[in-house]
Amino acid sequence: MAERSTAATMKWSFRFARIAGIDIAVHATFALLLGWIALSIWRSTHSSAAVLQGMVFVMALFVCVVLHELGHALTARRFGVRTRSITLLPIGGVAAMERMPDQPRQEILVALAGPMVNVLIALVLGAWIRLHNVAPPEIDADTVLLFSSPAAFVYSLLSINVMLAVFNLLPAFPMDGGRVLRAALAIKMEHHLATLRAARIGQSMAVVLFFLGILYSPVMMLIAVFIWFAAGAESGAEQLRHALHSVTPRQAMISRFELLDAGDCLQRALDLTLQTDQKHFPVRFSDNSLRTLSQRDMLGALRDGGEQVRLSALSLPLLATCDVRESMEQVLDRIQQENHAIIGVTDRQRLVGLLHLENILELMRIDAARDAHRSQDGMRF
Repeated sequence: MAERSTAATMKWSFRFARIAGIDIAVHATFALLLGWIALSIWRSTHSSAAVLQGMVFVMALFVCVVLHELGHALTARRFGVRTRSITLLPIGGVAAMERMPDQPRQEILVALAGPMVNVLIALVLGAWIRLHNVAPPEIDADTVLLFSSPAAFVYSLLSINVMLAVFNLLPAFPMDGGRVLRAALAIKMEHHLATLRAARIGQSMAVVLFFLGILYSPVMMLIAVFIWFAAGAESGAEQLRHALHSVTPRQAMISRFELLDAGDCLQRALDLTLQTDQKHFPVRFSDNSLRTLSQRDMLGALRDGGEQVRLSALSLPLLATCDVRESMEQVLDRIQQENHAIIGVTDRQRLVGLLHLENILELMRIDAARDAHRSQDGMRF
């Protein structure tokens, strides 16, 4: 599955490879899956060889998952969309794309690319079986568990790739089939409405999967929970982006703020932190560049250098900026993609305001309250 991302990699993820310029990472919870599988096999067989065979099969399966996600990522790259990372989770993989393609037909191709990789893997394995005239293994619980023969290994891997392709094509947004559904709906209606409808269908399917999981598989229950929350989160983000389409940074920015100079001592920043509600301070350096000082930076500098250390002596990140006439939709995408805590708003290269995600959300809450009031006034007449 593919999703928009707010950071290069998820928290608690560890990069172990880089393919085609894309970081491949594994989430810490993946170790829990390996431990659970190893323990289950050991309890059934008391065989270290069986445990090893099971681990090899799991690794082969997750190679297929990485290839699935690379299918999404490399197809998206053809449409100018960069993928920051692919992260392996116990329930599968996540390709962290900067965004989804703007055109519905492009999104359909990106969404279908992953399952088609699984179909291709299944076809290759099927061709290998046919070429070597490999007979299917006997249906035996131990054989299926241990993958004790090459035939059982290959047949099992083929079957699971077919299952992955079919399962991912279920119209349960934000899974691949759900993205195809959303893109197909977006051809006929506005994108945010298509997302809302696809998310509702996805959450309905998540409920069905959850109850099926109670009967058949705890993993299916986990996937259902993921689909429910991911569908809601992505739908909410899409509705927010749509609401911001005609809004400019000037409407949401903080216009009254404290601007520090690189020659100021840390003590001044600490005093302003206590006297105002400001959490991040822009700092102007001698080369006229703007950097940002956060509370975390202040505490670290206070521990290391004391209250009288000059701000010019600190290693501060550049302040990201946007033009006052930019669309807030574009600004929100930058905040999410580049993980900015704050953005400076400029007018003809002059800093006129500060903007962070809470400002945007507050503006949306105010607009929603205004709309509700207007609706009530309309009903009175």
